[in-house]
Amino acid sequence: VRQSAGSQVARHALWGCRFLAPPRPMVLASCRSRLALFAALLAALLPASPGEEEPSGEVGDDSWSRLTTDDWQPGRVGEFNTTFPIKDMECLGPETAIRFNAGLDWATVKAALHLSLGQLATDTWLFQVVAKIQRDEPDTCVLGITTTSSFLLPVTMPKFRNMARMLNTDHNLLVLNVTFYDSLRSGFPVFGVLDSLATPEFRAWFATEEGLSFFPSRPTTKACESPVASALREAVDRGRTSDEPEAWQPPLHLATALFSSGEAGLVGCSGAGWCAPAEAAALLVWALALARRPGTDGPAARAEGGLSGTSEAVSRAETLIRSHGWDEGVPFGQLVATPWNLWWLLHRLQLELPPLVDGIGFEGIGSSSASAGRQEL
Repeated sequence: VRQSAGSQVARHALWGCRFLAPPRPMVLASCRSRLALFAALLAALLPASPGEEEPSGEVGDDSWSRLTTDDWQPGRVGEFNTTFPIKDMECLGPETAIRFNAGLDWATVKAALHLSLGQLATDTWLFQVVAKIQRDEPDTCVLGITTTSSFLLPVTMPKFRNMARMLNTDHNLLVLNVTFYDSLRSGFPVFGVLDSLATPEFRAWFATEEGLSFFPSRPTTKACESPVASALREAVDRGRTSDEPEAWQPPLHLATALFSSGEAGLVGCSGAGWCAPAEAAALLVWALALARRPGTDGPAARAEGGLSGTSEAVSRAETLIRSHGWDEGVPFGQLVATPWNLWWLLHRLQLELPPLVDGIGFEGIGSSSASAGRQEL
């Protein structure tokens, strides 16, 4: 890492090697490569001092190549996903275009979905469009069909037990053969829709007698209740419940402390117990901080550095979330209701990506073209 960062960052990097471990039993990378990831993320977040040159060494030049040379690769989604290849995830091409209305495109639908998260009943136009998409459209635009179907769940499955069971089956995002990062870049607010389903009432239902009859309570590891993990969870929750979530600052110090203190990651290496959702949340906080990192060398340099670190952090977080679901047997309905607000973090990250990526798949929330298309309809 940068020499100007001081001994504190070096200490964080060393702790990162020990505690930034892959989920059990999936041994995806060596501790050496995890040190490279941890150090590269920290280095990307720390501005260089004037006149400072990048140090050479194990995690110096071209660390991105080193991060992607071992067996683990971003985008590997495990053996439980579908095998059907998903192309044109942004749904911009003619093969995935909306068919029931030639004057409507997916960009307009994406923008409307972003603006109406959790407010389906207040937008009659969007409700009619989404209902027609579910009734008339083929499954060629996979993320479009998935997002709109989940968006309708409060209407089609108003009882929490049915909504939770549907999330475990037909609406289980983890069975799609598409990575989280590609879902972010598609522009479809699939993570925002999932987060909007996690209302206080839905979360509380899992602790009721009816909820426990379908989803027995699960023991909480000590790592998930550690002081640092609890502080991180509370900080993220404050952002989610804030009146101005866009002004929320990612608690990077807590995300870093989660690994450097060893309270959450001790398990990852020792096998004594661990907290996958806490570590995933910490990685997503890092990803947000990288996406928001002010550029000192112009937009191109900012995009290159921000995207490489962001995609890596998101991919590692995805691995942890999938392992938490598949390996630890957590039903997807409970994952949606997680108090760690993972889907909210992913949605906030999606909103940060457009300035970094050209042609991300949607032209921006409330963009003039999307608004004009809606008015024309």
